[in-house]
Amino acid sequence: MPFLLALLLAVPAHKKAPAPPPAPATATDPARALAGRVQSFYAHTKDFSARFDQHYTYLAMGRIEDSAGKVQVKKPGAVRWDYDKPDKRTLFVQGKTLWIWRPDDQEAQVKRDFGGDQLSSAFTFLWGKGDLLKEFSPRVVACPGELPRGEALELRPLKPSGGVEKLLFIVGKDGQVLASVVVNPQGDINQIVFSDPKVDQGLPDSLFHFEPPKGAFVQEF
Repeated sequence: MPFLLALLLAVPAHKKAPAPPPAPATATDPARALAGRVQSFYAHTKDFSARFDQHYTYLAMGRIEDSAGKVQVKKPGAVRWDYDKPDKRTLFVQGKTLWIWRPDDQEAQVKRDFGGDQLSSAFTFLWGKGDLLKEFSPRVVACPGELPRGEALELRPLKPSGGVEKLLFIVGKDGQVLASVVVNPQGDINQIVFSDPKVDQGLPDSLFHFEPPKGAFVQEF
């Protein structure tokens, strides 16, 4: 399920020259200031939820996949992605356990050693972990016309990453990410547009807990 996990999972990096180090921070550096605003917004957010529309382009296969649903996140490290289409499935991250549940098939997949070292740095800052300015070189670019209007922040990893070649955030005035576009080294593009965002709702822990129902097929991966 690469389109579902692309934002979360990092794979071994391809051998290539490391990116150049970031320029020193200055009070007039707009890219670093924008990255700092994004970091600050999520550092002070306890939980958030949003609807999402995802558009994934598999370059080598010449295939496009569209999906939609709702994402919910609660610190420290609880995540739930509910997909409504093209079929119903839910991804849960509970500490070191990752579940993928397909209710129509009564089938669950589980990875029990899922740890922070497997999370892409493109995502961990949402939990208040990691630092965008220590892990990426930022640049302000023009906002693509098909995405929500906002400031466009391009981020390139300072160290080679098998999961992220470059990352684009469309950022609102408060620092919240309105859309993200992840391009991997193979040229695949994972675009997610968020809508109806809500923060600090006091989301209950029960939303992020999953136990497969009796009789469900469970596969370890």
